[in-house]
Amino acid sequence: MGTNNLAASIVKNEMWKLEIKYLEDENIRFKINLANILANDGYKYQIERMEHFQNRFLKMDEQLNLLKHDVREQLQLLQTYNHSNAQQLKTLEYDQLRLEMKMILLRRDFDNMAGDFNDFVKAAPS
Repeated sequence: MGTNNLAASIVKNEMWKLEIKYLEDENIRFKINLANILANDGYKYQIERMEHFQNRFLKMDEQLNLLKHDVREQLQLLQTYNHSNAQQLKTLEYDQLRLEMKMILLRRDFDNMAGDFNDFVKAAPS
């Protein structure tokens, strides 16, 4: 991992931090929307469906928190990388790829959850 790759990895991790923050905010917005729907008496018949979404939102919170921690740790390691340590370099490269895969999977899971919830909200009585 040369200096350019290291700098690119640091930038990528900083971007992941921002994306995770955005997803956290969106998840909060979903929970607020769910609470508003729950307050609507015309929707009481779908309590199981609402509980399903609440559980998905809570699980997403957990995933986001874990990934935020991993990204923060990786960013710290990238910023303190000792260029003479070949084993540390291999570990950093492996961890960077692992985090990239986690971000891809998280985005996919979030998009699926958001799409399902948005479909549910569209069908909600006004």
